[in-house]
Amino acid sequence: MRKGDLAFAIISLGLSVWLILESLQFDYLSKFGPGPGFEPFWLGVLLGLLSIFLFINTIRRKKEKDDEKSCLPGWKSLGRLGLIMLALAGFGLVMESLGFILTVFIFVTILLYALEGVPVFKSIFIGILFSAFIFLVFIHWMQVELPKGFLGL
Repeated sequence: MRKGDLAFAIISLGLSVWLILESLQFDYLSKFGPGPGFEPFWLGVLLGLLSIFLFINTIRRKKEKDDEKSCLPGWKSLGRLGLIMLALAGFGLVMESLGFILTVFIFVTILLYALEGVPVFKSIFIGILFSAFIFLVFIHWMQVELPKGFLGL
């Protein structure tokens, strides 16, 4: 894991430098308070500090047996990731025709059943709960317009 931590620290440090440089193109303060460059600047600073801390901590850490193991996922994990990406692509393709709420129900149910091995009825129940939560929070409470399908959901 030592190599993975070092690689992650260096990539995160580069990302934080990029974030800080990009945030300087926006106003730090506006007439009414913090401007659009305020949050990305401080997120970049925080990410940079955490990256430096991880880098130093990794360098100072003693080598262990786990350091020799590969930090990359195995083929089984990559296959699961591929299936999730295919499901997300399908989600995007059918969302306009089925509607957001129904598509979320189908997506959650399929992922729980097919990839996690949750029993069918429990997967359906969790899918219904998740869809109801999205309906209550986004449509009812926040009044956000989500895509409605041919059923009007």
